[in-house]
Amino acid sequence: MAKHYCLSIVLFISLTRIRDVSSDILCDAEFCPKFIEEQGCSNTSPNCGINNATHSGLSLPSPTLCNCCDFCLPLIGEGEHCSVGGPGLGTTIGRCGHGLTCVRSDDGNICKRMDTPCHRAQDDYDLRHSKGETGALEERPSCDGKGMYASFSCVPTQTCFCQSEEGKRIFGEVLYSGQSVKNVMHCGCSRFHEKITKSLRDSARYPIIGPRCTADGNYNPIQCIDKVCNCVDRVTGEIIEGTEGRRRRIDLDEQPLTDLECYDPQYDLFPQQSVGTPPFNYTTPCLNNIQARVELVRESEELGYNVNHASDWPVCLPDGTFGRVTLTRNRSRICVDERGRQIEDYEAFGNTDEYDSMDCKCAQTSLLMTSSTERPVCCKNGNFRRIQCRRGVCRCVDSDGRQMGREAADVTRLPCYTANWRTC
Repeated sequence: MAKHYCLSIVLFISLTRIRDVSSDILCDAEFCPKFIEEQGCSNTSPNCGINNATHSGLSLPSPTLCNCCDFCLPLIGEGEHCSVGGPGLGTTIGRCGHGLTCVRSDDGNICKRMDTPCHRAQDDYDLRHSKGETGALEERPSCDGKGMYASFSCVPTQTCFCQSEEGKRIFGEVLYSGQSVKNVMHCGCSRFHEKITKSLRDSARYPIIGPRCTADGNYNPIQCIDKVCNCVDRVTGEIIEGTEGRRRRIDLDEQPLTDLECYDPQYDLFPQQSVGTPPFNYTTPCLNNIQARVELVRESEELGYNVNHASDWPVCLPDGTFGRVTLTRNRSRICVDERGRQIEDYEAFGNTDEYDSMDCKCAQTSLLMTSSTERPVCCKNGNFRRIQCRRGVCRCVDSDGRQMGREAADVTRLPCYTANWRTC
């Protein structure tokens, strides 16, 4: 009889929709009007209706029955008094605003800007900008309400890519589109992968498999556990409950992915899996490769062999495809796209600096910008060349392609200039 194994760690957290609590007795359509008429609602803070530089707030469900009343939690501004909580310290209605924290001072407890790496990076940018030392394509770091790096970073005229809370570039990249990128690039799936990988990689026996992402770092609209697939919210990953006549859950033993209401061919990298007769699949060649390795390791252990299962595992990205740097049969490294096809002729050979530092970030960006006439210049190993030039001026860039410092028409005036700058 054939043996069937699953990965030791297949981690998928399904954030199911939290249903509104309803009751035929209390929370029917007629309850709140009657409640408000009899009990009334307290005056709420005006901050939520103002939302300007000095007054802002969060609109939240009220702590009344059925959440009948409005409720506004004021956000306290920088330098204003606040409460850190605790016995005998009193209570302040409200909390410090985004990016602020309540600290003790000689004048009592006040809201103060958080001291975080992202905020310090902003301060460094602001100081250099005041001295005229920032470049035209250099963007000020964006921080979230907790003082961490925002979910994505952009290189104007090129692309935007997802980043971790620590500001490290992670999976997910789209073409730069100005302010409108905020509406499409949330990077929730990519960030989730980064967090679980960082938390579990030291203790995991096998590669960690999480929810399926799309190329922009958002959740794939279809998520499957074993053979059961659900439609999910692309931003949050929450399961979208089905309604009559709308198919939002299927069993692959009976139906293909294409039967789902949320199926979108642009996110299906392997549509052949939905062709033919059941049972159908929702996997990728990279994930199949890992599965085969897991089975081999376990069978070897059952036979009494001491197998080093931690070495040389395939690297699958959050979209289920192979990593963008891969080994060839002659042990060189090449840059590949999501289907494992080599990108142009980017390659590096063993025992070289180019081989050890190869990340293919420029190759990926250049591929995404195929239709552009101003694509970045890449090194032979697919990394960003340290000096990029555009329309008669040149600039230093980091390994992610982000400008560092002022640009110059004379390349020799750049701090990153070297005699071999054209060849990396």
